[in-house]
Amino acid sequence: MRRTPPTPDVEKWLATLAGRDATGDGTEPGRHGAAPEAVPPEEALDRMELLAVPAGDRDPVLATLPDPERSPVLWEALSHCHRTLFDASGPAPRDTVWPDAPAELGASGRYFYVHLYLLALPTALAGQRRLGVPDHTVAATFADLGAKMTAYRLAHGTGGFDRQLWAMRHFRGTLHRLGRLQFERTTLDTARSGGPPPGPDGPAHGEHVLDLHIPEDGPLSPADCDASLHAARAFHARHFPGTPPPRFATCNSWLLDSQLATYLPPTSNILHFQERFTRYGDLPVADDDILQFVFHTPSGTTDLGHLPQRTTLQRAVLTHLHTGHHWHRAAGWTRLP
Repeated sequence: MRRTPPTPDVEKWLATLAGRDATGDGTEPGRHGAAPEAVPPEEALDRMELLAVPAGDRDPVLATLPDPERSPVLWEALSHCHRTLFDASGPAPRDTVWPDAPAELGASGRYFYVHLYLLALPTALAGQRRLGVPDHTVAATFADLGAKMTAYRLAHGTGGFDRQLWAMRHFRGTLHRLGRLQFERTTLDTARSGGPPPGPDGPAHGEHVLDLHIPEDGPLSPADCDASLHAARAFHARHFPGTPPPRFATCNSWLLDSQLATYLPPTSNILHFQERFTRYGDLPVADDDILQFVFHTPSGTTDLGHLPQRTTLQRAVLTHLHTGHHWHRAAGWTRLP
């Protein structure tokens, strides 16, 4: 069977994933990581169930799923990423270069990283079993991939997935959802936050902490947050006994922007959430962050006139931007109960 050679854009993308330039020079990362195995359709559907892939995306994901014989170029790209994902010496998510697939690949490109995580799921689940993580926590954690696919469709009007670096945390076993909140095991790097450090009462540079993330799937009620925070220390002490028990949770988000208090009522769940944290560090502009979270807009959206103003938060976000101000991302810490 004659195969269509990849175009220069696809060649460049593949070379980037492999950690080399387009001439083949360079060192491929993740050489010691695991290699993927092809997955039959029935098994792929079972895996999509665990990942909470939206029903409307399952058929196109399955139709575009590569295999080594029919789509060797995409399979090679998946192999590079799979090795990097599970290489113990591989780069951190923020240092990993996994660009979106070229637009010319169509649905095969938009779903490329969904295919990666479908192939990676057995290895990730084996890691969860070794840690003794309960099944309900595993399911809640991995369902985040489907949630991000829902957000992609809301933003772009078509199926796809573009949170490939974010999902690395779930599949490497460094992030778990415990009730309302997600907690990522990490060490505090005060240099990345800039500005003043947390201070003597907060976590120290290099200390093991839990970086807190907020899924966008419901109210941020104080009771639910209390339950998650109370569960976090015991969970990590039980399943990660080789790591010092965390004393602090940290958060870096537009949700900690103190300007929100100007617009939201005192009873706001967001303001109650802010009260848990002591802020520190710089305040980088985060207009794209808040627009993506509140309105599901693509990054770089500048046409604000068509965005809805149905909720107090939506009206607050747009009023602030229309008056020429910016929203900011703030860092904060809180002591775990």
